[in-house]
Amino acid sequence: MYKKIILLFIVITLIPTIVISDNSKNDRVVAEIIEITKTKGEDNNNNILKVKILEGKYKNKLTYIKYERIVSSSFDFDLSVGDKILIDISVDENTRGKTTFINVWRLSHIKVLGIIFLVVLIIFGRLKGLLSLTSLLFSGFIIIKCLIPLIIKGYNPIVVSIVCSSIIIIVSFILIAGFTKKSLVAVLGTLGGTFSAGIISYIYSKLCIITGLADENVMFLVTNLGIEIDFRGLYMGAVIVGTIGVVMDVSMSITSVIFEIKKKNPQIRGKELFQSGLTVGKDVMATMVNTLVLAYVGSFMPVLISYVYSEVPMKYALNTELISVEIIRSLCGSIGLILTIPLTCIFAVSSVLKKK
Repeated sequence: MYKKIILLFIVITLIPTIVISDNSKNDRVVAEIIEITKTKGEDNNNNILKVKILEGKYKNKLTYIKYERIVSSSFDFDLSVGDKILIDISVDENTRGKTTFINVWRLSHIKVLGIIFLVVLIIFGRLKGLLSLTSLLFSGFIIIKCLIPLIIKGYNPIVVSIVCSSIIIIVSFILIAGFTKKSLVAVLGTLGGTFSAGIISYIYSKLCIITGLADENVMFLVTNLGIEIDFRGLYMGAVIVGTIGVVMDVSMSITSVIFEIKKKNPQIRGKELFQSGLTVGKDVMATMVNTLVLAYVGSFMPVLISYVYSEVPMKYALNTELISVEIIRSLCGSIGLILTIPLTCIFAVSSVLKKK
């Protein structure tokens, strides 16, 4: 009953924030390509697009817009009739309109992919799938509406990340497992592993003198937006948030196994139960650590390619802050994941032995 009430409350709270609505004051609108004309001359990369505006006060109006394909850039793509694009409409003091090509419109396809994900999740997961989706939406809500705004306002990124991560962990487990001893154990194990990763990340970020400014996205915040925040703390906060997912999975898996073993064999001793939990944890760890590290490696693959192509000695490449931060992130997340196993075993065994 409590689970359903929380689920309903979260969904009602999230609906206004996850529904994408039109903004009539925004001059950026979506348009559909009706016709494409290539300009004459040696350069065949310039195109004149005839488009139909699909939203806003100029809806259903036709206009022409220039698109230049720039090789080896984010604008290196061909457009076709029927494609949707994002354009900017501006009006000067003489009320003359000007349209500018911004980018292709990807959200339509992303929505379809999201619907496919939702259907598959509900068909195979049923109530559990719906609850996991709600948990995911709640996590996104906390990150977008709480974590990021508080960091922008100047609050300590580490503290904010810890608080928001704790809220995400607690609510997610309550939604999935309800108000039970099992969910409490999983929460404690996840919090222990996540905070361990954060503490180790803090220590080695200080030792390795990580500034948090090596990433080009961070530099954009500094140079273009002028945001003044603790970028080293932001990096460590990202480690904490990024560790949650895999740690939650490991913690719940071990907790479920220990509770199930105790249910099937009430006479089992605590030491044997602990060993069973560790055995399962080791098997899960073998795949999860690999998954975690490969996920981070994949995120900076272009950087690795550039260093290998330039024939820079690997030790110098690994010493750069850009790669060092990813190494620290991967190793700290993995350490947090590993520590989650014995911590969860301890909490789970203590919980089931106190039942009687």
